[in-house]
Amino acid sequence: MRAFNQAQNPTSSNGTSRRASTCSYCCDPDHQVTSCPHVKSDWAMFQKFNIPCSDPNNWVNNPLPVPQGQRQWGTQQSTARWYKDPSGWSKWYAECSKAYDKMKAKEERERKKATTKSKGKKAKSCGFCGGTGHNRRDCSTMQDFNKRLIRANAHWRKRFYDTFVKELGIGNGALIKVTKDVGSWGNRRTEEHVGIMTSINWDELNMFCYTEHNYRGYRGKKGGYIHENLCAPLVVKAIVDGQERIVKWKPVQQNHHRGSICDVQGRELVDQWSHSWDYDTFHSVVSPTETPLSEEWLTQGQQECVDFITKKYSLKKLTDWNAVSLLENYEKRYNLK
Repeated sequence: MRAFNQAQNPTSSNGTSRRASTCSYCCDPDHQVTSCPHVKSDWAMFQKFNIPCSDPNNWVNNPLPVPQGQRQWGTQQSTARWYKDPSGWSKWYAECSKAYDKMKAKEERERKKATTKSKGKKAKSCGFCGGTGHNRRDCSTMQDFNKRLIRANAHWRKRFYDTFVKELGIGNGALIKVTKDVGSWGNRRTEEHVGIMTSINWDELNMFCYTEHNYRGYRGKKGGYIHENLCAPLVVKAIVDGQERIVKWKPVQQNHHRGSICDVQGRELVDQWSHSWDYDTFHSVVSPTETPLSEEWLTQGQQECVDFITKKYSLKKLTDWNAVSLLENYEKRYNLK
């Protein structure tokens, strides 16, 4: 699940990475906006109808240097350069006002928290199910949900293994044939190439690789897509013509905008992909893999990932994000209860 994957490794499967957190006001990486040392003093000058850069000691006149090799955009230097220009003064005022409001809101939250503590401890409540008298650590609802999701993940992984590894022979080192559409209009043609598979994001895969797109429709009908924090898109990479590329699958249905795979029994298995329209398309296996997966991959059901998700998000949020309905549908479909 994406939230767990990013927490464990900021670099995602498709090679992108999350930007380091910085202050949204002054772009200093060492603090957040609610503790920015520049906000209140800048806001005080604006209230006196003065531009803060008129003070030679102001931060925009002494911006932090940009580390070697880092891009200039989004740094304190680029922000300071923009704020010192008269064309950026209105934007500066707006950002300072926004930052000041955030800082005051944090101070108000801390004041209320301190007041609550002084009145006595609040009754124990569970952050997962919302019940009272217990917390997540001893929540039977959460423990039951975890067991069900782990069981469903293990079941889905067995289906994936039977289809991908045993039936198709797909895995690291497999030779595959791919196709790619080149040219345009009347010159459009399909080329075939042979590549060697280099990686599949095995550790990230679970039952949320399939999210019932056909049933749910687009943006809202019968529930909509599962939330991006829970998505588990399949990423298959292969070296083709000397370059590592992401490989996609053709749609099962004609004129369907998403590619999907069915398992060996013909039941849909994967419809979550991390690819662009112009990536190479899988055609067939030329030579199967000789490196099967471990038994642990089939049976452990991503327990660590499931524990992370239920500790981070509530049952209500997982319901709103369609995770609960997907789990219930999967259990019903495969008689897992």
